[in-house]
Amino acid sequence: MQKSASIISKPYARLEYDIPERYRNAFYLANASFFDSTNWFLHSAYEVVFPFLKNSYRHNVKPLGISDSKIHAKLENVIESIDQCNSIIDVRFPLRRENGNLEVIRGFRAHYGESIQNTPCLGGLRIHEDITRDHMKALSVLSAMKNFCLGTGLSGAMGGIKINPEEYSEKELRNMIDLYVAELFKKGYCNHLDVFHPDINTSHKYMKWICEAYATCSGQSINAASTGKPLEYGGIEGYDKAAALGAFKALESLNNAEVLLKTGCSKMGLKNKRFIIQGLGKVGKPLALLLLENGAICVGVRDHDAYLYDAKGIDLKELFIHKEKHNTIEHFGLSKTEFPTSIFTEECDILVLAATQKSLTCSVAKDVKARVILEAADGPITPMAHKILITKSKLVIPDIYACAGSNVISYFEYLRNMQQIGCGAENVLRCSTKIYTDIFNNTSQSQKVIVGGSKTQCDIFKPLDCDFTKNAIEFIYTEVGQEISKNLESLKLGVDVRSAAYAVAIKNVFKIIFERKTDVISNVEI
Repeated sequence: MQKSASIISKPYARLEYDIPERYRNAFYLANASFFDSTNWFLHSAYEVVFPFLKNSYRHNVKPLGISDSKIHAKLENVIESIDQCNSIIDVRFPLRRENGNLEVIRGFRAHYGESIQNTPCLGGLRIHEDITRDHMKALSVLSAMKNFCLGTGLSGAMGGIKINPEEYSEKELRNMIDLYVAELFKKGYCNHLDVFHPDINTSHKYMKWICEAYATCSGQSINAASTGKPLEYGGIEGYDKAAALGAFKALESLNNAEVLLKTGCSKMGLKNKRFIIQGLGKVGKPLALLLLENGAICVGVRDHDAYLYDAKGIDLKELFIHKEKHNTIEHFGLSKTEFPTSIFTEECDILVLAATQKSLTCSVAKDVKARVILEAADGPITPMAHKILITKSKLVIPDIYACAGSNVISYFEYLRNMQQIGCGAENVLRCSTKIYTDIFNNTSQSQKVIVGGSKTQCDIFKPLDCDFTKNAIEFIYTEVGQEISKNLESLKLGVDVRSAAYAVAIKNVFKIIFERKTDVISNVEI
């Protein structure tokens, strides 16, 4: 019993905010919903940042004659009012298969954060047979927190179609997207205010289909209904590498910060650091190559059906050739199929989780040897596993920071698409942090800008080339990484980078609420 108490103890002293019981229970329940587990992380950060919010309310809103207890109650009510998804739609539509059979397809779209301010929603489209309504809700929360953590100011969203895409022809998939978009459009979704980007099992091709389907439904040829599109549809070159670049920059930023020394690691940087990676998809594969290029050594790989560990190092390029040929890493080198989670407990410096949610649970976390764990996927660590890791002074780089590279580039693509259709980008930019305005104005005017308020002038390259993607992510991730490091110190969080990253997001949310006097605070009574 004493051990359990030590796991949930906080590195900070007095708490002024209580996590709602529903989310508090998610810490203990092995079968807790993904949505409740995600909100446990969010509300744990509210605990940490609540005193800051009270001071910020006094400074920005300047209430006259309002007591401390009433400010406290008002903030709690504001948090409660923005706690749930604003909307979630669950649609079913008939698809005529090429064999003549009629099949009913199920799809979803969830929004989170619209009540904070009147801004567009940005979030992915995932096609997978295992998705649920709960997944959509959780992923829309994560989408919003990524957007607010990285400073875009957009609300979050997530869409999904519940099928196995490998069982359908390209023509059937295209028809499915047309029908899905038509159903969403009927109910006010899927337009230039509800913006898609690629996620699991979707790509630039699907984003093009969404724009074309939207044009058919609306009678308007607007490319702003999706991002991650082909270049000829207003896309940005290098988008397909943005997610991996973001994860790499998150790792690089915090692997060179003082917080790393608190893990017992005496050496900063990536050179000669050993890493294990779970997942070799469109994020994991390019991320592994980036780590190799920067001097790290791969000693372990886990994919969907097998895993491989070799302390002497693994030739990833040969492994990728094997997987391309056989669609599996099984039968490559010392690969195994039994007890796949054991790969997480092997000797290494960095553990990269680039697969799916709830990959690392409490039963495994206690034996993890890596000092740094990088969440290059959405929600791969459960709440109790996370607490065990930080109690053991492990540095967990969270999904809302590490997994948001594609959100950053999607934002710039969306801005340019809005500008091209004559809607202007100013109303969207007003909600983002200053660095986005600097970068966007520079790409529009081909001028040098001062990035992040520093005295060093930096060239941002042409808006549609790979250098733009690389440099935009580098500048933004560096600035946000510094904010996270400041929160670690000011909030006395030790190695709890997740709470520090959520604190960045929450501060940005409430800055919008306080400074813009949005309806969410005006309408809350106490």
